[in-house]
Amino acid sequence: MPIDPVCGIEMDEDLATIHEYDGKKYYFCCEGCRSIFSRKPGKYSKK
Repeated sequence: MPIDPVCGIEMDEDLATIHEYDGKKYYFCCEGCRSIFSRKPGKYSKK
């Protein structure tokens, strides 16, 4: 199961909000976390 890189919540891949960055898919529990990630993707993509 993917883990939201912003808040750390583990979620069902089918229910997650997806954002692609630098050729990799990232999964988020909600649009708010996806929005935070999209503002500073380098900060969260290194986790």
